[in-house]
Amino acid sequence: MSELKERIAVANREALRRIVESLPIWIDVRKAGEVVPGMRPNRVLLAGPPIFWDRMCLIQRNAVCGAVVYEGLASTVERATQMVAAGEVEIAPCHEHQAVGSMCGVISWSMPVFVVRNKTFGNEAFCQLYEHPDREKLSYGVYNERVYANLKWLEEVLAPALQAGIRSAGELDLRNIIARALTMGDECHSRNFASTALFVTEIGPYLADSDSERKQLGQVLDFLRRSNQFALHPIMAACKVVADAASGIEHSTVVTAIARNGVETGIRVSGLGDHWFAGAAGEISGLFFSGYGPQDAQADIGDSAVTETIGLGAFAHAASPALALVKGPRAAAATEITEEMRAITLGENPNFAIPYLDSRGTPSGIDIRLVIETGIAPLINTAIADNHGRGQIGVGNTRAPLDAFKKALRAFADHYDRSQTGTLRIGRQ
Repeated sequence: MSELKERIAVANREALRRIVESLPIWIDVRKAGEVVPGMRPNRVLLAGPPIFWDRMCLIQRNAVCGAVVYEGLASTVERATQMVAAGEVEIAPCHEHQAVGSMCGVISWSMPVFVVRNKTFGNEAFCQLYEHPDREKLSYGVYNERVYANLKWLEEVLAPALQAGIRSAGELDLRNIIARALTMGDECHSRNFASTALFVTEIGPYLADSDSERKQLGQVLDFLRRSNQFALHPIMAACKVVADAASGIEHSTVVTAIARNGVETGIRVSGLGDHWFAGAAGEISGLFFSGYGPQDAQADIGDSAVTETIGLGAFAHAASPALALVKGPRAAAATEITEEMRAITLGENPNFAIPYLDSRGTPSGIDIRLVIETGIAPLINTAIADNHGRGQIGVGNTRAPLDAFKKALRAFADHYDRSQTGTLRIGRQ
């Protein structure tokens, strides 16, 4: 084995070790401006790799402008549009500020965020709160009086209740919740029925003992009861701290981020630092709500593919055969998807065991070399947003663009192969 190949193998073992040994815990709920690094009152974070305003899709523009109005920086969406276009309001990817955001991914100064810490390695990450179970919300590019009122309720009622609960509890082991949810039918991206139930079960007693008024506590518990996808957001932050722990390892070819903005899907690679490599965001196939079809679907959008990055979502599809029905009336399709993803990963995570596969761990550690060698692009489970800004219109899946992986592998070769002994070759080492 050449010297370079050996260095890659050692680096990738270390990356996979960090993924497996990471222990994400939920520790707090705070306003983004208080905890997210680099936040400013006139800065809005959004999902995906970097993008300029003039290339941004309609629904992400809507969400950014809604956040600007919500923060009181502008009185109307029209004025907010002018401010962002003129640079008076800054936009930046969530991933570049230790954060992740669902769908449009918008996080602004006053918005409450989950604070999740990697108990093993000490790094932290953040994600905005789940808005509500209805179709129209800021994360889907909708901003109106009802959306504004709900965002204020999250800020003034839900966030303080959750903060009081988790501070009383001290911490909540999210890895344990994920592991248990995988045995109960979730894949922890598009399906979070079990993880949300487990989350509420764990935090419920602390919420009940908090100083929240009885009426508000009833509203909070009812909201959590109705919000089957609520746990996705702390899980996204958990996946972010796991992926970030595996970042910045010299010579590693492991993917540490997959993010989409409705125009492009970008990836980051451990051994290439904070650089993004992007290709066109994929079209989503799946099940549409009545009255909608593929012509209404926004191309793939959101930071939630951070779940796939560490071995959940589509990579854990075998744990959620019910969700595989978006691919056809065969539950076996779920197992086939998980097995396909093993071909592009370095190993498996024993913490995330799937009962239907004799408790084998989910495939983890996407290797850019294996993606190119096999021609298998990572599958991503996702919701479908209406491209006209009318909210969620379905659920399905898509593929990350192979072009992004080709660019990353070329950059890896340019960075490492010129100055070191050996020839860079693809393949599992």
